[in-house]
Amino acid sequence: MLLSAAMIEIRALASSPDRSRHPDGHLAEIRLIADVCHNLPWADQPRPVGEYDGLVCTWQTANDFQRSWLRKHFARAGIDTAFLEQAPRLPRPATAPDIRPTWKRWQLPRDPTFLAVDSRTLADLVRRARAVDHHDPTHGPVRTDFIEWFLDHLHPNGKHILRPSRHNETLFQPDGPNDLRQYRALVTMSDETLIVHHPRLRATDVAALPTNLHLLRRLQLGAVPPRRQETDAGLWARQHLATQPNCRDCTAVNTPSDVDATNQPPIDPPATS
Repeated sequence: MLLSAAMIEIRALASSPDRSRHPDGHLAEIRLIADVCHNLPWADQPRPVGEYDGLVCTWQTANDFQRSWLRKHFARAGIDTAFLEQAPRLPRPATAPDIRPTWKRWQLPRDPTFLAVDSRTLADLVRRARAVDHHDPTHGPVRTDFIEWFLDHLHPNGKHILRPSRHNETLFQPDGPNDLRQYRALVTMSDETLIVHHPRLRATDVAALPTNLHLLRRLQLGAVPPRRQETDAGLWARQHLATQPNCRDCTAVNTPSDVDATNQPPIDPPATS
């Protein structure tokens, strides 16, 4: 019901911007509607034991405009929203990734191929990979804007942890072309929040960096078991823009176009520690 209504309204707003009721215009309204519907639970899939009620989580993380939109469509369907209004406050559905095992959560160390990079090196790695990647003609510029906005918000003194993605982890885009591979990164943002990110990087660039973490630290990282509901780049951006309204909008960042990787200087690796 909500998804159908969202699709109809988004199409209507795209074709007739004057229909918008949001003070920031039709594009802002489209983003808010799409955002509030993004994580709606499927009606035919029961909630796994111990997980959050997806609808309650959606309600509690929505802003005033999004809740008004939800109320309108629930009212049309004759659904009372009291169960949402009165639901106990849920803890944050996503938290910082774990960086050390605990007595209750650990596994035998796996593939301790970890290395640390500073913010400048990580940004260089990402931009060199973007320069040789195939870009979607429609969404490529928007994605480039977001990536540049994200890189601008790395902690200036951050040390970020990289390792190759594993075969049992979600692959967001197939490997390639050439030696582009997906990596898992523990990234420290400008507000010192630790998040998980999955950049596509050139394997040769990463292989050229020194192994600068002590073996014990790499074994600790390898012993951390995977878990769901980690804060990623998209969630952090949403939270950041909600708490820092004066920060420039990630959908309207003016960034330079991708440059040819052959014209980029070699990456300076961080000092070995």
